[in-house]
Amino acid sequence: MRKALTLLTALFTSVSATLSFPALADTPDWRYVEGGYTKIDFDDDESFEPDGFNVSSRYLLNSNIFLNGEYNRVEEGSFDLDLITLGAGYRMPINSTTDAYFTANFEQLDADATDENGYSINAGLRSMVTEQIELNGEIGYYDVFDGEATIKIGANYYVTPQWAFGASYKSVDDLDILQVNARYAF
Repeated sequence: MRKALTLLTALFTSVSATLSFPALADTPDWRYVEGGYTKIDFDDDESFEPDGFNVSSRYLLNSNIFLNGEYNRVEEGSFDLDLITLGAGYRMPINSTTDAYFTANFEQLDADATDENGYSINAGLRSMVTEQIELNGEIGYYDVFDGEATIKIGANYYVTPQWAFGASYKSVDDLDILQVNARYAF
């Protein structure tokens, strides 16, 4: 968790440093679909690290309100886990390259021995620091079993205005989620 906080601090420092410079790129895109590889690391068991795939999307309904969803499926041996997030959010442009946002989500966790529902709330920043590089950071609260603070950082590199490749890291208590994705913005 300390490592994630250090990374988030570095991300926000980098984003903040760009706020006073002239615009280098457009605002982040809020209409996209992405998918890729997911790996989950349970802090209390280094030998157990299930992996699988993820699919997610965001869709801006008007200038500020968006819908979002994410599905993760990971497996190892006879264990499998499905994580589903469905929600909506509000985006606030800070300047021409950086947006702040807030989300409220329905959460579902379906594992071999349990099926639980809950919610999450998040606040974050997304910034196009150049025409090709987007950085993002998010803090939140995830409540499915017991309420837990969350932190997420990530970056995307746009090969074209529509196609990007990215990676993200999310920490939820003793659970670390690493994702590598390809994104199509429309």
